[in-house]
Amino acid sequence: MDECTIGLYPSEVGNPRLRNRILSYLPVWEGYTYGHKVDYPPDIPGVPSTLIRSGTREIDCSSFTYGLLAQVYPKAGWSFTRYKQWQMWSREDLWGPLTTATDMGITTKGTGNGWYLYQKWDERWKRGHSFLALKRGQNLLVLEANLRRNEDGVVWRDIGPAVNILPSIWSGTEAYILGDSEYFSVRLRG
Repeated sequence: MDECTIGLYPSEVGNPRLRNRILSYLPVWEGYTYGHKVDYPPDIPGVPSTLIRSGTREIDCSSFTYGLLAQVYPKAGWSFTRYKQWQMWSREDLWGPLTTATDMGITTKGTGNGWYLYQKWDERWKRGHSFLALKRGQNLLVLEANLRRNEDGVVWRDIGPAVNILPSIWSGTEAYILGDSEYFSVRLRG
């Protein structure tokens, strides 16, 4: 999607402080590829020590959202228990990242424009995806760890690598991004 149909570019939407915090941590994730042999930077609380500087430079979608939000909200009470809940290890909560983020107080009950954490399922417990998105109306600028088309790693969907400069275009509409998936989202505080 080349242009926002309602006239606002991503840089004109959302809380500037939250946007700047998110952008400030993106250089840490440069050079990562998408994969399940997760390798966290050293400053991510609550993750198993075997996943810190493992050397693979791989990250998956839910590990990325956990890691980036742990950097953005460092005082939120990140722990191994929270990590397991976020990663849905128990298979009891289909919306683990959203539940955990809400329990930790990093979300708000508000709706409208701003940054959101999404969890979608194309097939429950088999094909899911967690990502962040800046939302304006139905337009989304998606920040994710993914492997699709010509994108591999931490990316702005359908735009390119996630560098610490906010793109001037949107990834697409919510309907285009989510399709027929079952999904929920929560708005991030800040």
